[in-house]
Amino acid sequence: MITYKTCTDVTINEIFQAFSLGFSDYILPLTMSQDAFEARFFGPEGNALNLSFMAFDQNHPIGLILSGIRVFDGLATMRCGTLCLSPDYRGQGISQKLFDMHKSTALTFQCKQLFLEVIKDNHRAVKFYENCGYKHVYTLKYYSSMIQTIASPTDTLPYIVKQVTFDKLESFRKSLLDCHISWQSDTPYYASSTHESLLGAYHADRQVALIAMSSQGKINFLWVHPTCRHQGLGRSMIQKAAQAQNVEKVTICLPSNASLEDFLRKLGFQKEPIEQCEMYLPL
Repeated sequence: MITYKTCTDVTINEIFQAFSLGFSDYILPLTMSQDAFEARFFGPEGNALNLSFMAFDQNHPIGLILSGIRVFDGLATMRCGTLCLSPDYRGQGISQKLFDMHKSTALTFQCKQLFLEVIKDNHRAVKFYENCGYKHVYTLKYYSSMIQTIASPTDTLPYIVKQVTFDKLESFRKSLLDCHISWQSDTPYYASSTHESLLGAYHADRQVALIAMSSQGKINFLWVHPTCRHQGLGRSMIQKAAQAQNVEKVTICLPSNASLEDFLRKLGFQKEPIEQCEMYLPL
């Protein structure tokens, strides 16, 4: 008999068992320790136990949906942090039941939309979400580069680069009302991190550029004032942040953005083969 429980009523060990089983045949290997799983999925990913659910066959964990709520793209949003099911139990309506619980909870908390990311080539999952009412809105693309391949600016730039506070960067990001940034790169994702490199560039006390880079070299935020572009400032900011983090490789994830992709390619970034669909369901 299949039963369902809120994740506040189960153990983290059971949650991890369901996660490991559900992703045992995934298109990309997802191998991590239980401690790493808990730190990531109930840390920066933003999932909450009271918003997440599990499926059991007798006492055996077989399915999991993780959920979190935040203001995203200006709206109260319930994100599906993961939905997975043991391969032996697929096609029996269990995923649909977990999703129905997820959606019902979003309505209870007065969310305005549901949101998730799914690998573009995972056609079965994409079809399932489409059948649930989701629409593919943005495509996430991944780029990477060894820092030594990024050419150095040829001219000495007239800017002072210094550390900035998270609050300052967050305040500026919030001012960009029509700027879509992926869930895993937006400021709430690294708000509690003590290892993010946050740098600002200034000219005559005027802020002209900002960058946020993780300790692994992931560029979470990069902005250059329009009047200061095409001068090598963006490239310089990447180099300085990478130097601060002591990384040899830098990565970035971004929604479809032709001008930014052109900028990355000119610096020598290579596009990774994987792409993700960002899918939305208005409530």
